[in-house]
Amino acid sequence: MKESQTISTDNWTFAAYKASDLLVFIHLGAEPPNSKDKSKIEILYLVTVLQNMEMEVFQKEYKSLEQAINYINLSYSHWDFIDRAEISNGSGCGTCEAH
Repeated sequence: MKESQTISTDNWTFAAYKASDLLVFIHLGAEPPNSKDKSKIEILYLVTVLQNMEMEVFQKEYKSLEQAINYINLSYSHWDFIDRAEISNGSGCGTCEAH
């Protein structure tokens, strides 16, 4: 598979893999502060599989972007690569009023 057809640190915010009615992508999450350090919120990288673009089927969290990218590429790169920034059906990044 070509490098441009995998998720990387350059495209992870808008790239995904799709198979049938399933979509998997990486997005940000956070873990609330623990009781020892109430000011520290931990950023997480979440690999999420959605069915029909709305129902969460699976989610796995990672503390580093590199770990999330490695997991998603190893587990899902055999699915179709999707560049969500190029979707033009009214639901992609390029359709936002800010662009």
